[in-house]
Amino acid sequence: MEKKVLVVGGAGYIGGAVTDFLKEKNISFTVYDSLFYEDRFFKQVDFIYGDVRDHEKLKEILPNYSHVIWLAAIVGDPACKIRPDLTIAINQDAVEWLSKNYDGRIVFMSTCSVYGKNDSVVNEESELNPLSLYAETKAKAEQFLKNKNSLIFRLGTVFGISDTYSRPRMDLAVNYMTANAVVKGKLSVFGGSQWRPFIHVRKVGEVIANFVDTPITGIFNLASFNYQIKDLAEEIGAITGAEIVYADQKFQDERNYNATNEKALKANMLGSEKSFTIHDGVDEIYKMVKSKRIKYTENDVYFNERHVANLNENGEFK
Repeated sequence: MEKKVLVVGGAGYIGGAVTDFLKEKNISFTVYDSLFYEDRFFKQVDFIYGDVRDHEKLKEILPNYSHVIWLAAIVGDPACKIRPDLTIAINQDAVEWLSKNYDGRIVFMSTCSVYGKNDSVVNEESELNPLSLYAETKAKAEQFLKNKNSLIFRLGTVFGISDTYSRPRMDLAVNYMTANAVVKGKLSVFGGSQWRPFIHVRKVGEVIANFVDTPITGIFNLASFNYQIKDLAEEIGAITGAEIVYADQKFQDERNYNATNEKALKANMLGSEKSFTIHDGVDEIYKMVKSKRIKYTENDVYFNERHVANLNENGEFK
């Protein structure tokens, strides 16, 4: 079969970057998306409106594609716990169905959240310790795909601007902290000693496009660098000029993981002439907020948790 890629969930935040890089590499692709997070999709690419829970529709479509990039998910701990039934159906059951009904190449997005709370540096062989439904469903989805022709990326916390079409996310650490720093002139830090791995959304898109059609399989941590939250705040403060305020109360999120990217580096996944640093992402958000391209950074549409809270029982806008 001629190489043709189905980008499931391709209208979203990461999908924006993925489709840009697929176009850059002249890889034929179609976006399959229910616009779960969006209310419009104007990008001039081949598009099929569809839900990952619509197995009959997928059964008709999948034989036309040699590769699937599976981005569809309810993302983030707070968003997933609002509608556990919807989370399991989309993040877990849909992937199980895919594993049983598709034999082509699968590139799947998991998360470093599967490591949970861990005081040691974690690699792909480390014991998993999911602390949330989000992490649990991703860990189970990985198991469904482990014996397939699959490439699984455990993503660090993503940041930055994706493309000019997809919804920016303001509920991600770098983006949220930067927006607060710009709007309020100060940045409150709770705790701060916890570690997180980070990666720019466009680096994710670049890696997926570069490795969608390779023989490499297995699980890879995909993160460019690790920061303690206090150090991340200091860097954002230095770039934006915001005051850093350290709060006494304990941070509610117990996750703590410093994820090594050694395996991805050895596979040449993270090498690039393009610069995707924390400074790049902060600068993007800073300029977007300052120029009023995002008029109100606290709008519900930019936050997955608030967005899911506004859905009806069928997973549609109320």
